Amino acid sequence: MGFFRSPQGIGRGETAESRVEFPFFVAFMLFSAVVLLVVHTMVRNDTITAALAISMLLFGVTLVRVDIGVAVLVIAMLLSPEVTFGSEMSGEHELNVRYSDILIIVIFMGVLVKQAFEGQAAFWRSCPINAGIVAYYSVCIISTLLALRANLPAWDRKSAFFVMMKMAEFYMVFFLIGTAMRDLKDIRKQLRLYFVVLMLVCGFCAWTVGSVARVGTPFEAQGSEPNTLGGYLMLSMCISMGLFTRAQTPRRKLLLLILTGAAFFPFLYTLSRASYVALIVAFLTIGTLGRRYAIVAVVILTVVAGPLLMPKEVIERVNYTFQQGSGEPIVVNGKDTGIQVDKSTYERVYVWRKVGFLLQVAPFFGGGVAWETVLDSQYARVIMETGLFGLAAFLFLQIRLIMTCRQAFRWSRDWVGRGLALGTTAATIGLSVHSLGTISFLIGRIMEPYWFLVALTVVVRAVAIQEHARQVQAQRQQPQAAIQPRALQPSPYSA
Repeated sequence: MGFFRSPQGIGRGETAESRVEFPFFVAFMLFSAVVLLVVHTMVRNDTITAALAISMLLFGVTLVRVDIGVAVLVIAMLLSPEVTFGSEMSGEHELNVRYSDILIIVIFMGVLVKQAFEGQAAFWRSCPINAGIVAYYSVCIISTLLALRANLPAWDRKSAFFVMMKMAEFYMVFFLIGTAMRDLKDIRKQLRLYFVVLMLVCGFCAWTVGSVARVGTPFEAQGSEPNTLGGYLMLSMCISMGLFTRAQTPRRKLLLLILTGAAFFPFLYTLSRASYVALIVAFLTIGTLGRRYAIVAVVILTVVAGPLLMPKEVIERVNYTFQQGSGEPIVVNGKDTGIQVDKSTYERVYVWRKVGFLLQVAPFFGGGVAWETVLDSQYARVIMETGLFGLAAFLFLQIRLIMTCRQAFRWSRDWVGRGLALGTTAATIGLSVHSLGTISFLIGRIMEPYWFLVALTVVVRAVAIQEHARQVQAQRQQPQAAIQPRALQPSPYSA
């Protein structure tokens, strides 16, 4: 069933709710038209007017059909353009804004209003991940407030504000998707659209192979980002392979293999070594947890035969890591290890010297969010920004993510739910490895799809719990139903 046909009708079928929503939608559209006319008359900027018009329309549509608002957000995650506003607003670094950043806030507010119309007391779905988000984000707030009080010249408060806002947007995606999706049918529709967007991205990236040195994400204001594309494709291939392990027909298995292959081709040409290692670990996780040991064997054989199977560019990129005689020497505790690596790899090692220095100065809460804006390691950045408390909270969040996804995989009885949960578990582990070489958990084009998929997995878990509760209740009622008719039968001794 498509997005534009709903069995529930306006507002999911509650008559009283529909009578409230539709007049509100009409009134809001009329109000929006007046606002647009005033704004366009004052600003006279067609781009701003168009963006405001689309945002208001999507807010109104989300009130009536949440799934359409979510569908637009899924498309915008990877295909929305990015605009650079310079460094005047954000401090030392340029401010890059994508239209999906605005849509997240708009659709999130629309979902909250929708929930109010439906009379739901809880505005987000209860799950173990919530505690991890609250813990980590709270430590980020505390460390930032401490940095603000210290007012150190090396710390940029504007950059800190926008980084905190970016993190909040990721969690908004998680909460709004987890609230908006109700059942497995909603999940199937959104996954279909997700894979359509994936194929569009893969088609664009495959078209650029050979014309650019490294394939990257589309529509980036500062040029393509190969590591970002590598992380996104790794995440997507985990989902398709997770579904492949649970698919029940040869046709579905073939389709999912084609999706994985279509993503793997441009993935190779990202030449992202962190993404390569992350994909290997993630696929080994899928094969092990999913008990599909043939996948483990294929991964091992591919790694061993890599020099014979992989394109020349990939082999040269991997060999480029170690440059004996011409690279940067790796020194541990003042002793030369005899290993020399390229400058990019050396930066990922050298950043830990900065971590050691900062731990001596601010060990517990770090230097505040956006301190030095480290780009080479998520873990190093977490420690430098939020200290040991921040690292503990971040690892706590990772554990909660893996635990929740594993529960969804074990408890669900639907093949799509199990495949999605398995893929998301592997993707979380893969991103943890990917984070050793880049700030994976702060990159919008990775995190927005990731938190979207995590939210769908949380819905799978919730549906499994509901089904189990109904099953237990039905089992408890069966003995009562069996006993009651016997009590109504006449006793043979009554005569």
